[in-house]
Amino acid sequence: MQLYKDLILFIIGLLVIIKSADLLTSGAEGISRALRIPRIIIGLTIVSLGTTAPELSVSAFSSYMGHTGIAVGNALGSCLANIGLILGIAAIIRPIEFIPKFIKEELLFLLASTAVLYLLISDGRLGLVDGLFLLCLLTAFFAYIFSREMKTKKQNKQEPVSAGDSRINKSALMFLAGLLGVTLSARYAIIPSAVNFARLLNIPEILIGLTLVAIGTSLPELFTALVASLKKMGDLAVGNIIGANILNILWVLGFSSIINPLSVDLATKRITGPMVFFITLLLLIFTRTRFRLTRKEGLFLLLIYIGYIFYIFKFAYN
Repeated sequence: MQLYKDLILFIIGLLVIIKSADLLTSGAEGISRALRIPRIIIGLTIVSLGTTAPELSVSAFSSYMGHTGIAVGNALGSCLANIGLILGIAAIIRPIEFIPKFIKEELLFLLASTAVLYLLISDGRLGLVDGLFLLCLLTAFFAYIFSREMKTKKQNKQEPVSAGDSRINKSALMFLAGLLGVTLSARYAIIPSAVNFARLLNIPEILIGLTLVAIGTSLPELFTALVASLKKMGDLAVGNIIGANILNILWVLGFSSIINPLSVDLATKRITGPMVFFITLLLLIFTRTRFRLTRKEGLFLLLIYIGYIFYIFKFAYN
């Protein structure tokens, strides 16, 4: 009976956190437009950071409450789900075309970030210094992207924005409501129910984080990718996924490890960490050939993800 109550609480928490993340992003974007912040900065910071608000809130609060397994599992599990599950399904629906510059820079940076993370967790923990280093990498990445995009679009003028106080007030209320919803649903719904799942089913918290929590907090990316694929905008799906994975590694894990040192178990070091690197490398190899992800390649990514989930449940934590 308790298991069903926790499941209902978990589902309600996910619905609230997804809607709240949408409100937070829309509100922040509205404020930025009203204040005449350049469109590129809005897209690269506020919108991308907003889509990973569920992962950040869950991992940060899990770290604060001492449930480091959920914190680490949520971030790494989301990285795997984003490529193997979400991008795999999107490519199966319709092959995805890649922008060559995107593969040479953003995707390569993601691969480098996964390699750095693997080195950092090799000692079995992510501490304060590790977290600060990851956040510094994120800051440097954003600075480079801003510089590159501003040079590319320096001849384009910012669109005029006419927004009165009422629009700013409405956007501010949306932002605050989204922030409150994300915070409360993570703190009082998702994390407690996930911890109870682990206890009732007698399995490690990180296993819940890698699967149930990770897939749940990746739902915004899933819906975005599916809609983009159906509308023949696969590049939008790719940009969203790659950006989310960069933020999961550098922002979510970096910030969470500053709150509290994150312990990393042996299975994560030997299986999940290398798997995140491997599936990212595989995506890079697939896309560098013809700058596209085919249906067969998408199916292969999906099968790898399913195989990984089966393996960790069957062997890794038994």
